[in-house]
Amino acid sequence: MGLPKPPLSWRVLDLLKTQSSPKQSRNSSLVDLASEARDVFKCSCCGLVVTFQEGSGKFKCLQCHTTNVLVDFDAMDPLFDGPPLSFAYVKSLTDQCLAGPRAKNSHELHMKLKPLVMYLLSALSSLRDINGCCKVKKSSSRARYSNSNLNLADFRRIFQFLTLLPSKRPLFCALLAILNSMKRLPLHLVDNAKHLYWVVLVFEIPFLHKAFTIGDTKSCNESTLMTETSEIRSLCYDILKRVLGILSQSELSNAGNYLASWFLKLPYEDFIRKIDLINLYITFHLKKCYYYLNNPELARRSSAAEPMSLGNPHSIAHDRQRRFSQPEDDEYARFSYLKDELTENKDGAPTWPQLRIQGSNIIKQKEEYSKIRTFHYTLNYHLRTATAALGTFVKANYIRSQHDKVPVYAFYNSLVDYINLKHDFDSWLSKKRVVNKKPTAEPAMETVIDYIKGTSSLLEINGTGKFSGFFFCQYPYLISLGGKISILQYEAKRQMERKAEEAFITSLDKRIAQDVYFRVRVRRDNIVQDSLECIRQNQGNLKKGIIVKFLDEPGIDAGGLKKEWFLLLTRSLFSPLTRMLCEVEDSNFLWFSIVPIKNSENYYLFGAVLGLAIYNSTILDLSFPLALYKVLLGIPLGLADYKEIFPVAAKNLFKLREYSAEDLAQLDLAFEISFQDFNGVTHQCSLIDNGQNVPVTVENREIYIDKYAHYFVNDGICEQLQAFKNGFASIVDGNAFSLFLPEEIQLLLCGNDQAKIDIDVLKSVTQYGGWKTKEEAAESQVVKWFWNHLQSLSRSDQKRVLIFITGSDRIPATGIENLTLRIVRLNNGRDSDRLPVAHTCFNELAIYEYETETKFIEKFTQAVTMLSGFGIK
Repeated sequence: MGLPKPPLSWRVLDLLKTQSSPKQSRNSSLVDLASEARDVFKCSCCGLVVTFQEGSGKFKCLQCHTTNVLVDFDAMDPLFDGPPLSFAYVKSLTDQCLAGPRAKNSHELHMKLKPLVMYLLSALSSLRDINGCCKVKKSSSRARYSNSNLNLADFRRIFQFLTLLPSKRPLFCALLAILNSMKRLPLHLVDNAKHLYWVVLVFEIPFLHKAFTIGDTKSCNESTLMTETSEIRSLCYDILKRVLGILSQSELSNAGNYLASWFLKLPYEDFIRKIDLINLYITFHLKKCYYYLNNPELARRSSAAEPMSLGNPHSIAHDRQRRFSQPEDDEYARFSYLKDELTENKDGAPTWPQLRIQGSNIIKQKEEYSKIRTFHYTLNYHLRTATAALGTFVKANYIRSQHDKVPVYAFYNSLVDYINLKHDFDSWLSKKRVVNKKPTAEPAMETVIDYIKGTSSLLEINGTGKFSGFFFCQYPYLISLGGKISILQYEAKRQMERKAEEAFITSLDKRIAQDVYFRVRVRRDNIVQDSLECIRQNQGNLKKGIIVKFLDEPGIDAGGLKKEWFLLLTRSLFSPLTRMLCEVEDSNFLWFSIVPIKNSENYYLFGAVLGLAIYNSTILDLSFPLALYKVLLGIPLGLADYKEIFPVAAKNLFKLREYSAEDLAQLDLAFEISFQDFNGVTHQCSLIDNGQNVPVTVENREIYIDKYAHYFVNDGICEQLQAFKNGFASIVDGNAFSLFLPEEIQLLLCGNDQAKIDIDVLKSVTQYGGWKTKEEAAESQVVKWFWNHLQSLSRSDQKRVLIFITGSDRIPATGIENLTLRIVRLNNGRDSDRLPVAHTCFNELAIYEYETETKFIEKFTQAVTMLSGFGIK
C-alpha cells in the first residue's frame, strides 16, 4: 500500500506557472522539467532533494545511491521464515557445519560452511528481519523511551564470533547482506522510531572503525587480520556511511529523540567509542580536503577528486554527471590511503586517531599549510550527515546522569582546527542573514529554483532544512575550545576596530576628539562605584579596548592593570558587604540572593564585568555553579541546577516523593515559601495564586517540588537575573558567543582552577631574556632555583606565584601550554639586594642572579607577598 503524499510536496510545474511571465525567457532545461508534473522528496539516507516522475513507485538517489521506495516499512519485504538471528543459533549452526572431518582445502571449507552462509544471507537480507532480531522481550506495538528492548551484546557477539571462523566468507556475506538491505529504504523511514531498531543494532558491529585505521598486521591475530582485508573494510565504510545518513535524517524528527534516549543508556565506554567512531569518519573526509588542498598536483592528476567536496562549487553543475556516473563501491577505495595508523589496545578498540596524513610530511608547522576553506566542504554530504548524526549523541549526553556524562571535549575533532574557522564563521553568518530575511510570496518556488540551478544542496522540506550549505559553526560541538576562542576574539577584535574607526571618523566629521579606547579611571578604595560610573557614562565605548588607570598611582596599562582591575572588582562585588550574593554552605557556590536589594545596578555591573572579561580575554576568579553560565546562554534552569546549587535542600525536597498521603498531611506544607533577610526579618511568598491556602498532597507534590526549586533559581530572583543579563548583553551580543556550551563559558571566564600546574610543560613553553641562548638560561643557577622552588610549593602557593607573574591564579582554558611566560635576567647577571619584579602586562618575571638559593627564596617570597598595587618596593 502506497504512502500518502507529504503535506508540502510540491508540483514544480504549478510553481513555475505561478512565477512565469510572458516577458521572461525560459531556457530549455526548465521547459523540459515543466513539461510533466514531478514530485519532490528527500532521500531517506542522505537527505538529498530528488524530483521524480509522478506515479513512480521508487527513485534512486544520485548522491548516496539509495533506492527510496514509496511503501510502508512493514510492506517492504516478506519476513524470513527461519529461526530469528541470535548468537546461540549462529554458534549452534556453525558447530554443525564444522563437525566431522576437517576440510582439506578452501573449497571443502566453503562447502561445509554453506548452510551458515545461506542462513546469514537470508536472515539479514531484509531490514524488517534485522529490525525484529535480538529482542530482550516480545516486541511491543510501539517504541518506548525507557529502553530499546534490544540485546546489543548478543548482536555484537555474532560478528565477533564470525571473525574467529577459518573462512571470512560468512562474515563477508553477513556484511554484504546488511549493506544490500540498507540500499533499499522506505521513503518515510524516520517517521516511526520502531522502524529504526535495526540502525541501533548495525551500529553495534564491533569493527566498523577498521575502515579508517591501519593496525600492525605483524602482531595481529587471525580474527584481527580478517577485519583488516580490503573487502571487509570497504563494507564497513559503506555500512557506517548509511547508518550515519539515517541517523542524520532522524535527528530532526521525533524518532531522533527515541534514538537519543536509547543511546544514553549505553555504558560510558561504549558511548564514547561511538562518538570516536563518528569523529573518525569526519576526520577521514576532512583529510580528503586537506590532502588535496596541500597537494594540488595530486589533485590535478587524480581523476578521483570529488567536485562536491574538493572543487569550486561553481563547477559542481558541470561535473555532477561525471561524478554520479562513477561506481559507488569505488568511493572508499579511491581514498583508503588517507586512513589513520592507530595503535590497537588489548580489546581491539581504536585509540584516538593520530592526525597524520599518509604519504605527506606532517612534521612541518601547521602555519606552513593552507587552511581548508568553506568551498572545499560546504557541499560535502558526508560531513553534513556525520555531524548531524553526532548531534544525536550530544542530545543524549545532555540528559545522561551527571557521573556518566561525557566531557564536552570528547566531541571535539582535532582536524577542524585545520579549517579556516573565521571564514566558516563569516559564511555561516551570511547564510543566517539570508535565512532570516523576509520570505517571498513563493518561498517554495525560490528554493526549488535554487536547487535546479545547482546553488543549493539542502532543500527545505517540511521545515527541516535551514541552510543551503554545510558549515561547522552550525555544529559547534565539533570545534575545540581553542577554535571557539579564536572565533570569539576575531569577532571581538572586529567590533573593537569598528568602534575605533567610528570614533576616528566622528572626530574628523564633528571636529571633536573621540577616544578610541574605553578608559576606566578608578580608586582602589572605591572600585565598585567608580567602575559602575565609568560603565554608565561610556555606554557607546564599551566595545572598545580597555585602558585602566588607578588614580594616584604611576602605572601605565599594557594589560596588567586591566587584569588587576577585573580581579579587585569581582572580589569587591562578591563581598558579603554588598549583599548581592550569598554563599551556599552545602556547595560552596555563590548564588543570587532571593532577598531584593535596593541597588540593582550592582547586578547590571556584575553582568557587564563578565561581558568585558570575555570581550577582553581576561580570566576571573569566580565561584559560581554551571547554572550561571546557562543563564548567560539563555538556557532554562531546572531541577538539576537546583540540586547542584543546593544539594542538601534538594535531597530533602525530593524525599517528598517517597511520603504517603498521611506523611504529607502531618508536614502541613502549603504552596508558600518563607525566608529571612539580612536583618532577620521573615518574608513569605506564595508559589502559586492563593498558595498559602493550597496544601501539598500526593497529587500535586510534583508541582510543589518544581515550583519550590524554580523559586530559588529563577522566579524568586527574576529581577536580579534580568539586571545581570542586561548588563552582560550590553557587552556581548555577538553570534560567536552562541557557539559555546555552559562548561566552555565557565572555562573561558574562570580558566582551569582544578588542574595542577605541570611544571615540566610550563618550563618547555617559557621564554628567556638576558641570556645568549635558551640553553644557557636553563642552566643558570637562579633559573634552576626558581623551578625547584616552584615545584616544592603547595598548590595554593603555586597559585600565588601565578598571580604575582600573570595577574591571575587560573590556568588558561586551553591548558598550561598556552600560558605565555617569560623570565628575564636583570643587572647583567650580577647579584643584588633588590626584589624580583613582575610585569603582569607581559606575564614576565625579572630576577637577579642572587648569590645563594636561600637569598633567592627569601627575596622571591617577599616579592610574592607584596604583590598588590603598583610602584617600587
